[in-house]
Parts: sequence; structure tokens; C-alpha cells
Amino acid sequence: MPETLRFCADVHLGKLARLLRMLGFDTVYKNNFTKEELYEIAHKEHRCLLSKASCFLKLPGIIFYQIKSADSREQLKEVINYWHFTNSIKAFTRCLYCNEILKRKVKDEVADLLLPETKKHFSEFWKCPCCNKIYWKGSHYDRMLKLVEKLKTNSQNQMKN
Repeated sequence: MPETLRFCADVHLGKLARLLRMLGFDTVYKNNFTKEELYEIAHKEHRCLLSKASCFLKLPGIIFYQIKSADSREQLKEVINYWHFTNSIKAFTRCLYCNEILKRKVKDEVADLLLPETKKHFSEFWKCPCCNKIYWKGSHYDRMLKLVEKLKTNSQNQMKN
């Protein structure tokens, strides 16, 4: 098993892909990948293929994990618990939309891209070098941070049992 597992996710796992990216895991996802494209990506890039479909179970040369739950947060728990990834979480380091590593920016560098209220109330920013999406620690950040902490706590408790 590689030290840092990278993922690719099928069409039905878009929310899971975003959650994995939120936790800092390199996760390739497009909602129009064919099964053949997913297999190629997993094989050539040594990524774990995540899918609810069992058709990937018998394919050689890839790491495959079959997702059981229909709920994206439960899916995330499945993946984290299966590989005991609690210590590998590097939350808020990747773009949720395109998977690139975020770059920290000073307010002046992104000020012309911000809404007036965002500019007024926040001072820490990150920008995706690929899609140019801007991130900051707003109320959405607080909700996501609670999810990260809950995952870490649940995973650590599960490992003790």
C-alpha cells in the first residue's frame, strides 16, 4: 500500500470526491468518466478507484474499494476508517472543485475578486492556481472543521476498540 493513497471516484461519488479533497486527499473526479477511463486512471496513476459498482472488483492491476453507503458523509467515514487515514488528513489544502493544491494569498492579492462583505470581515485567503476559486474561513469553514474533528475523533475511538 502506498504511503499516501490517491483516489479516483466514479460518477456517483461527486460529493465524496469533494469531501476527500476537503481533507487534503488527491482525488480525481469528473461526472462523465467512462468505466474504461476510470480504470485507466487508476492503473496508470496508481490511484485507488472508488465506486459503488462491483464491476471493478475483478479488474487486474488496480486498488479498488467498493463504497457501500448512499450518504456522502458515511462514504467518507468508510474510506477514512478502512485505511485508518486519520493521521494523513491535511484539511483545507486542496481545491474542492479541481483538486489542485491551494496557495495562500494576502488580501491585497485577491481583493479585486472578493465581495465587499468578504473583504471587510476576513483577512486569510487561499486561491486555486488552476480554477482561481478563492477560499476563506467563513461560516462554511466552521461547519467543515466540525466534520473534520468529528471524523478524527470517531476514527481514533474506532481504532481503540
